[in-house]
Formats: sequence, C-alpha cells, structure tokens
Amino acid sequence: MIEALKSLLSRAAQARQSGEAADSERLFKQAAAEAANEDAIARAEGLMGVAQARRDKGDRIGAAIYYSEAITLLRAAENNERLAYALRHAAEVRSELNEFAVAANHIQEAIRLYRSLDIADSLGLANSLRVSALNDEREAHASWLEARGLYAAAHIGAGVDEANRHLDRLQHKDLSSTSARKIVVGVRPGTTTDEEAGASTSSVASKIS
Repeated sequence: MIEALKSLLSRAAQARQSGEAADSERLFKQAAAEAANEDAIARAEGLMGVAQARRDKGDRIGAAIYYSEAITLLRAAENNERLAYALRHAAEVRSELNEFAVAANHIQEAIRLYRSLDIADSLGLANSLRVSALNDEREAHASWLEARGLYAAAHIGAGVDEANRHLDRLQHKDLSSTSARKIVVGVRPGTTTDEEAGASTSSVASKIS
C-alpha cells in the first residue's frame, strides 16, 4: 500500500474517532477510489471504513453493502486475516438487520478462518464466537415472539407461558450483554480500519456485569 494511501486511511480513521462521521466517510471513499486500480486489499480497507462509518450513523443496510464488496475483494486476494475481520463485522450488521441465516453463514466462515490462521488471533476468534452466540439469541428471540403470537391467537395459554419464560430469559441475557462494554483492540501495525482505530497500543478491556 503506497504511503499516500496509508496517510489517507489514517486521516479517515482519526476523523471517525473524533466523531466527524461525514469527513470520515468522505475520506474512506476517497481512499477506496484511489486504491481501485492500485491495490485490491487497500480498496477493501477503504470500503470497510465506509461501512463502519455508515453503521455509526445507523445505516446498517448501507454498511452491509460496503462490507459485501470488501468481502468479495478480500476473498479474491486470498487475505484470510482481513477476510475474517470483514466477515465478522458483516455478520454483526446482518444480525442486527434480522438476516440471521446470512449472519450465521458469515460468522461461521469467519470462525473457520480465524482457527486456520498461521498466527493465531485469539481475540478475533473470541469476538467471532460472541457474534455467533448473539446471532443465535436474536434468532431465538424472534422465533419465540412469533410463536407467542400464534399461541395467543389459538388461545393456548401454556404455549404463551412457555414463550414468555424463554423471552424473559433472552431479555435478561440481552441486558447482561449490553452492560458489558465492547472489547477494545489497538491497531496492529499496517492496519488502519479496525473498529478501534486510533488506539496507540493493543489492549483488551472488558467489563463483565
């Protein structure tokens, strides 16, 4: 990746860290465009930055589109480490969109890739396993909600009660997950679009409720 492109990606990441979403997205798009004919991996990095900027603004559909394009480029480039990263974040977005089957496919591939890396990324694997578990819980929640409605319409109280018990349990898990802070990882050398870009050192700080 040429130095000018690295600098552009770094500026975009810094803008995102500063809460300047519009500037961040503009710079990531510029980086992606400039990298188009230079380096597929660099272009994918730019696209992932745009995806995260869109997600920061609440545009999950837009984020999913950009992640999809980045995944295609990284798959073609056979860069398994960054492909696993892209798949993990894409899976989380798809899960939030209630596209549980797509999310499951993405995250299972990410898990397989993390397990196959020559240099283990235990934190990337842990984050992927977390996304997988959360996706399962979201899907279960949606299924129990639908089942409860059907039981209620059929006047089957026992079915409604069972659904409510499972929904209460899942709601408790959701609150516990929300109260635990997100894992923070510093940027590895040569990495510019990690979700936590801007950190000066690699660190893990998790708070379990």
